[in-house]
Amino acid sequence: MTAKRWILLLVIFLLTVAGAFWLYRSSRVAAAVSDKDLITAQRVDFPLVISATGILEATRSVAVGPPAIRRESRFKLLRMVDEGTQVSEGDFLLEFDTSDIARRLRDETANFQRVQEEAQKKRSDAEIQLKNLKLQLEQAKADLEKLEIKLGQQAELISAIEIEETRIRRDAAKKNVESLEKKVKYVTESQRLDLQISRSNERNYRQRMDNLIDAMDLLTVRAPVSGVVIYKRNWNNEPREIGSYVSSMEPVLEIPDLSTIRAKIYVDEVDVGKVKVGQEANIVVDAVQGRAFRGKVTAIGTILKQATFDRPQKIAEAFVEFQDTDLKQLRPGMSVKAQLQVGKYSQVVVIPLSSIQERNGRSFVQVWRPADKTWEWREIQLRTNDGLTAVVESGLEANEKIRVKPRA
Repeated sequence: MTAKRWILLLVIFLLTVAGAFWLYRSSRVAAAVSDKDLITAQRVDFPLVISATGILEATRSVAVGPPAIRRESRFKLLRMVDEGTQVSEGDFLLEFDTSDIARRLRDETANFQRVQEEAQKKRSDAEIQLKNLKLQLEQAKADLEKLEIKLGQQAELISAIEIEETRIRRDAAKKNVESLEKKVKYVTESQRLDLQISRSNERNYRQRMDNLIDAMDLLTVRAPVSGVVIYKRNWNNEPREIGSYVSSMEPVLEIPDLSTIRAKIYVDEVDVGKVKVGQEANIVVDAVQGRAFRGKVTAIGTILKQATFDRPQKIAEAFVEFQDTDLKQLRPGMSVKAQLQVGKYSQVVVIPLSSIQERNGRSFVQVWRPADKTWEWREIQLRTNDGLTAVVESGLEANEKIRVKPRA
C-alpha cells in the first residue's frame, strides 16, 4: 500500500511539473512574439516579369575606319585615340602605317624625273634636227634661186643643151626644197606630238604623286563629327589593337549619337510570345552602379537567332527606349540586365520568399494562431515568384499572420 501511494504521488508530481512547464513555455512564446516576428499576408496586384540580358546601342552613329585608297586593301594600325574620349570635329582619331605608300611615292617620283629627263632630251634632239633642216632648207632655196636666175640669163646667150642641163638642175633643186619643207613640217609636227606625250606622261606621274601624298594625309584619320569615341568589337567582343591589320573600309571605332541610345534585349524564345510593344521595363546597367533606368519596349524582332556561337539557345531581340532623360553615363556596348513587365496577377496573396521553408519540394510557412498563441506549420502552394516575393495559390488567406523567418 505504501508503494502504491508513492507511485501515485510521483505521477501527480510529474503531471504538475509538466503542466507548469507547458504554461511557462506558452507564456515565453507569447512574450517572445512581436510585430518584428510577424508579417501579414496581403492581397495585391503582382506584376509578372521576365528577366533578360542585353547591351546598349545607338540607333545613329558614325563608323570610322581606314580611308578608301586605290590599290590599298590592308592597313596597319599605328595609333588610335583612347576609348571614351570626347572629341570635336577635326580631332585626331586614328593613324595607319604610311611606309608602303611612301615607297610607292618614291617610285613614282623617280618615274616622273625620268620622264622629264627623257622629254628634255627629245626636245633638245628635235630642236637640233629642226635647226639643221631649216638651215638646209634655206641653203636649198638659195641654190634654187640661183638656178632660176641662171636659167633666165642663159635663155638668150647659151645653147639649148646647156639650158636643158640648167633646167634639170633647177628641177632637182626645187624637189630638194620641197622635200626639206616636208621634213621640216614633219619634224615640227613630230616635236609637237612628242611634247604633248611628254606633258601627258608628266601630268600622269604628277597626278599619281599628288594622289599618294593625299593618301598619306588620309592615313591620319580625324573625327568627322563631335562625340564620344567607342571601339568597335569583333565577333569575339574584342577591339582592334595597335599593330593589327585592318581591311579596307572595316570600322575600327564609332562616334555614336548618345541622344539615340537604347537597350537591345535578348529575350529567350520561351518568353518571346509574352513581350509586347509598350510594356514597361526596368534596366540595370552593369557599369552604372546604384541606379536603375525606366524604359518601354518599342520594337520586337520577329526572327529567332542563336544567342552566341557556343550557345544553342534561341533568342529574339527586343528594343527598349529609355524614359529617363539623364543618360550621360551610358555608352554603346555596355552590358545590361532587364526586367520586362509582361503582365500581372490581380489581387493575389503575396508573401516574402524568406518566410517560406522548403521541405522535399514542398513549401511551408509558420502561421500565428493568436487564440492559443502558438505557431502552426502549414503547407502552401505557390503560383510564381520574382526572386524576392511569391504568389500563393492556396493554403494561406489574406490578413493571416506568418513568421518572418520560420524556425523549429
